[in-house]
Amino acid sequence: MTIRCALTLILSIVFYQSTATAQGSAPSWISEGPFVVEEEFSLSVPLESRATKVYVEVTIEDRPLRFVLDTGSPSMIASSVADELGLPLVDTNIGRDSHGAEIRTNIVQTDLELGGVEFQNVPLFAADFSKAKAAQCFVGEGVLGSEILPLCAWQIDVPNSTLRCNTRLDELDHVEKAKKLSLYDFGYPHAPFLDVVFAKDAKSKAMFDTGSPSHFTISPPDFEGAKKSRAITDVQSGYGSLGASLGGQAPNGDQVRGKLKSLEIGDLKIGRMNTVMRESPPSLIGASFLDHFVVTLDFRSSAAYLDKYSDEVFTKPSFGFSLGFEEQIFVSLVWKDSKAERAGLRVGQRITSINGVATDLSCEGMLRAIEAMNGEKIELAWDGGSAALSN
Repeated sequence: MTIRCALTLILSIVFYQSTATAQGSAPSWISEGPFVVEEEFSLSVPLESRATKVYVEVTIEDRPLRFVLDTGSPSMIASSVADELGLPLVDTNIGRDSHGAEIRTNIVQTDLELGGVEFQNVPLFAADFSKAKAAQCFVGEGVLGSEILPLCAWQIDVPNSTLRCNTRLDELDHVEKAKKLSLYDFGYPHAPFLDVVFAKDAKSKAMFDTGSPSHFTISPPDFEGAKKSRAITDVQSGYGSLGASLGGQAPNGDQVRGKLKSLEIGDLKIGRMNTVMRESPPSLIGASFLDHFVVTLDFRSSAAYLDKYSDEVFTKPSFGFSLGFEEQIFVSLVWKDSKAERAGLRVGQRITSINGVATDLSCEGMLRAIEAMNGEKIELAWDGGSAALSN
């Protein structure tokens, strides 16, 4: 089961500092929840993977909702759904999304049920997903985020399509023989961080973010450190947008990518790894790692467990371009001297057909485009040209 896709479908969401937090006093909705009344509990629910996202069903006010599981984001709910359910407003917030666009959101608080367990006083950022076309289809009705992670040991098991949560770590499979790594919690919203090593003298920490599609996306400071230590090769420039988030498509700009010679997560040797430099820290370990490992996060023991189940390679070939989804399906990024550039693809071109099928912005149309980007060959047509590319 694979969850890779074109890099530009990045809908990960950052935590926005609330007005109260910025002024130095944590708002009550942070200290009041979330919590579970029972000291010991466990759950196991179906997990669906599609277009780099993993989904679970949560229930709020007796209404089942399809939420993305995103370890790099606070929990969220579509503002339209929050209004329909009449969820109580507890705060407002002005912040920035993962590409720097200013976003204003309301914060609501409610109980939610997952797998028969009630999580009480869960704060939810009520977000308008309408500015990002792909978000309307692939984020679903909300985000189950990182502030619930400290409540139990969470296990993301993609090969068995299951999400588990248990207050007793020893009752979970995929732990005893897994690689144990140090897990760091830097406070609300409790996003998980792991040690990463690029070279003997180039080390850092990266967020494990299931809202990010790639295997690894590197921050500017980590890129410079790896480059200085000669731990990164095949550095290539490009131009375009790194993807979409709540504020819509990120602005076009110069981009950089390369190959890490030997990435390590803690003392787990991963090997060669393609990476693209993102706009700001931290570096991200993304959802594509779930193609290789069953991941267990246990904040209470400050440990993460990675149980490898696939020998699939981490370094994947690239056609040399990415797609964006706004008023049309278009070329959002092209890498210099790539097959795409040599074929005549340029940023902003409207793609009219992919593999002989006319493009459209329906959810199924976007999914077809994303799946085509994962293939070994792709045929494209655009206004004034066409090309067939292969990896």
